[in-house]
Amino acid sequence: MVEKLDTRSCVFSLLYSVGSFAVACASLSTLNPSDRISVQKGALLISFGFVYFVALTEFLNKLLLRTPFGHSFVKRYRLRVSDVLDITNKLVSAVQAAFSCIAGLFVCRWSCPRNFLHASHFLSESYAWFAASYFFYDLWSMYKIYAAEAAIKIKVKLGLQSSAVAGDNNNVGAGSNGGTAANGALAEKTLQALDDIPSVGQGTLSFVNPCKLGIPSFAKYLSTHPLMVFHHLFIGSYGLVVISYLRGGLGDCVFSFMFMMELSTPFVSFRSILSVMGLKQSKLYVINGLVMLVTFFWCRVFLMPYVCYYYSQVVNKPFFEAVWNLPWGCKASILALFLPQLYWFRLMVRGAMKVFFPPKNKRNTKLAANSCANEVSTNGETMKASQSKDSEVRSLM
Repeated sequence: MVEKLDTRSCVFSLLYSVGSFAVACASLSTLNPSDRISVQKGALLISFGFVYFVALTEFLNKLLLRTPFGHSFVKRYRLRVSDVLDITNKLVSAVQAAFSCIAGLFVCRWSCPRNFLHASHFLSESYAWFAASYFFYDLWSMYKIYAAEAAIKIKVKLGLQSSAVAGDNNNVGAGSNGGTAANGALAEKTLQALDDIPSVGQGTLSFVNPCKLGIPSFAKYLSTHPLMVFHHLFIGSYGLVVISYLRGGLGDCVFSFMFMMELSTPFVSFRSILSVMGLKQSKLYVINGLVMLVTFFWCRVFLMPYVCYYYSQVVNKPFFEAVWNLPWGCKASILALFLPQLYWFRLMVRGAMKVFFPPKNKRNTKLAANSCANEVSTNGETMKASQSKDSEVRSLM
């Protein structure tokens, strides 16, 4: 009965998410393609955006922590609460990226054939309002992951009970009565795991003051992650202001390409999810990494110079002259958006080179580690792969 009730609450979160997105789309149904988005309608869209992304995250958390499917998934990969929060964060990031690409493709097909500079579609501004909520909300979502990881480390250091979500693997072979008891214990432990998610009400999250157990506050977290904060605030606030007001209705085609830069984000997210699941040595991880590298280069490194070249052809000027004659605000925005992509692409290339061309000394170390792991496995124990998280790549989210 408890299981059924919790599954029902999972469905309610999904309905809130789908409903908010549906209402946001319905609010745009009466607009003509060239209409602008007013401040009132924009405020409505950003409000529905907050509801959508928060409810979607809650749905995914409950799906993994309150359903039989989630129980088996969490148990199979021996995930902690912080791991579950990290996975749901990356899934929501991938969903936002998919929406961005769809909006960009639609606006591109509408605006670019008509007029590179002057044609406009309301979807460009409306999605900028809707997606701005994601970048602000994602700061808080990543802080929750950070707090959950900090809580686990502090509990281990203090010798307290660790927040393990997975059930005891020794109960798998129990009989019917033992299996029922084990399932009940697992359900109770998993339901408790949802309460272990850091929150303001529990005192494990705080905006300014230190939290319980010595977990840093949200303000402290922001001050120690400046690159990630700058990326989110730049895209969420400055990007919204530029697309909605400063551009003056010009350059819709250009901004459609900027929306499609998110094409690489789902592969970046999937890479992080595979890492959390302990599958960094799998073929799927390598294949996804290659696809991520190609899409990142195509959409975030090559695309922006191509758009500038496209603009130079439209205005019938040489490439460098056309770019140099752009307003200083445009040039500063291009550099602020383009230079971090080069930095992150450099990190990705270095990581790929280490995977495909490892140094000989590291190769020998890896062989020795694999043989040691095989010996441990034969003794009936299991080991989980390293779950290192690249903060620079994560800031792309």
